[in-house]
Formats: sequence, C-alpha cells, structure tokens
Amino acid sequence: MSKFNSFLISLVFLQFISCDTSEYINTSNITDRLPIGIAKDFEMTYTDSMKIKSIINAPTHKDFSNHPINYSEFVDGIKVTLFDDDRITTITSDYAILYNRYRLMDFQGNVIIISSLGETLFSDQLFFDTETEWLFTEGRFRYTDDNNNIIANRLDSNREFSDLLTGSLVGSINVSDNN
Repeated sequence: MSKFNSFLISLVFLQFISCDTSEYINTSNITDRLPIGIAKDFEMTYTDSMKIKSIINAPTHKDFSNHPINYSEFVDGIKVTLFDDDRITTITSDYAILYNRYRLMDFQGNVIIISSLGETLFSDQLFFDTETEWLFTEGRFRYTDDNNNIIANRLDSNREFSDLLTGSLVGSINVSDNN
C-alpha cells in the first residue's frame, strides 16, 4: 500500500469518526427569523377616503414580512390612535405584534385603552381585530366609564364598548330598567 493510499484511508476514517450528526444545525430557516427591516421612531398613518383612520407610533418597529406568518413586532412599546367622527381612542402597551395577514394585533404588558368619551380599559394582554374592530382577551381586565367600574376575566367587545361581554364579574355595573 502506497503512502498516498494510506493517507487517503486515514483521512476518510478521521472524517467518519469526527462527524457528529447530533450537532447538526439546520440553517435554512434562520433568515425568516431575522427582520427584513428595523425602523427607529416609527410612525405609520392609515387613511381611508382621505380621512386619517389610525396612527401607529413606536420607538422600534421590526418588519418580519419575510416570515411565513408575515408580522411586525413593536418591542419597545406602541401607541395606536384610532380616529372616528365622534371619538378618538388611544391604545398603548409595552409590546405588540401585528399579524398582517390576519389583521390582528396582540398587545402585551400594561395595555391601556383611553377614549375621548372617558372610557378606560386596563389589561395585561389584549387582542384587537383591526378588520372588525373587535377587542378580546381571556385574561383579567378593568373597564371604567362614568357609570361603571368592571373588573372581570375574559372580555369580548366592540371598540365602542357598547357590546361588552365578560366572564367572571367583579366590581359594579350600572344596569338600567327600561320598563
């Protein structure tokens, strides 16, 4: 056996004993976990029929539209201002995700909703369907207005709080009898 053949056999042998498949890392999906863009001091204005419908402000916006789920992340907090003819509503939280394809926002951490009509809502997490303008959470929340102080688990409501459903209720709610 020649020195070259002996060297080649040793090299192939070393290759087989040095391969450890348990440490194999699949890097094919790493790029979809990296944002395609990061914006600082982010502001986005949504309009419809030349009217401003909402403004989103955030210190940091991460764009993951390259991900199969197609989402945006607001890691340093967010402020969403919604405009109607008769009211302005502001939603703030410490963190949020906007699932673009599903038109769903997931607000997390110190979620506060304040309307220009004096309504406030506090929660640790709140989902907002931007298409139907529907709010919901399975967690605990507190809602107050001029007549009510509602503390409950589970919220299912339109944005105006005129169709508000709750789970276990704590606190006071004003019920009128129209008889």
